[in-house]
Parts: sequence; C-alpha cells; structure tokens
Amino acid sequence: MKSIETLPQVTASHLVKSVDLNHHGTLYAGRMAEWVVETGFMTARSALKCSPSNLVCVRLHGMSFRKSVQCGETLVLKGQVAHVGRSSLSVRVVANLIDADDATPYPTEGYLTFVYVVGGRAAPHGIDVVPPESPEARRWWDHIVNERQR
Repeated sequence: MKSIETLPQVTASHLVKSVDLNHHGTLYAGRMAEWVVETGFMTARSALKCSPSNLVCVRLHGMSFRKSVQCGETLVLKGQVAHVGRSSLSVRVVANLIDADDATPYPTEGYLTFVYVVGGRAAPHGIDVVPPESPEARRWWDHIVNERQR
C-alpha cells in the first residue's frame, strides 16, 4: 500500500489576461473553475497513470474564493490527491499568486472527485493507499469523507 502523500502532484500556471476578466475587471469565477478542474484532471490522471478516456469528473465539492485576482497577475495552481476510493480519486487544488509566500492565504481552493471508467462504467483503479498521517493531509481526507456522507 502507498502513502497518499507519495502520489504525484501537478502544478500549472496561468497568466490572467483581459479575456479572463469579469464585468468588475477581476478574474472571472468561471475561468478559475475551468483552471481548477483542469489541474484536478491532470493530477488525477497523473496519479492513476491512465488515458484521458478512462477518467471523468463527477463532482466539484465547492470552490472558495478568498481574494480577487487582477489582470496581469500569474496564478500557480497546485493539485494534490486528497482521498482515494475503490474507483474514485479526489483532488484538492489550491491557487496562489506566483510571488506569494507560504504565509499568504491563497485566493482559491477547491476539491474535485474523479471516477476511473472502463467501457463507460466505474471500475476499480487499483491504487491502494493508507489514510494520510500528516495533519494537513488528514484534514483533506476527512473533508472528502464528510462530503461523501452527505
């Protein structure tokens, strides 16, 4: 069995351009959602080492926006596996400004769940992990477990 902390992470960067802005002149939430799902998909695919055709996003567990992002700023999105089920894999994606330090709160956080599919049906993906030991990773794991019980 693997530790969840050893699964691959994915980092993606995006320059916020005028085409990405809303009517307030800040980053459009829909564009951020697109980037979060994209980063989550790449993270899940990297962890499962599968073809894109074997992966489908089934749930966005919410996305929090804590800070406006301006045109010309660069966002760095980081995807990490938060929970592993039999045929599912949940990912936590955070976005922060490229020049932010570790103490700076990130503008956006979201959780997504993907399902491994074969022939259009959910199938076991074959990754066995133990629940995480680190408090931070355990908090993400528990968040997904609580969401699934709703």
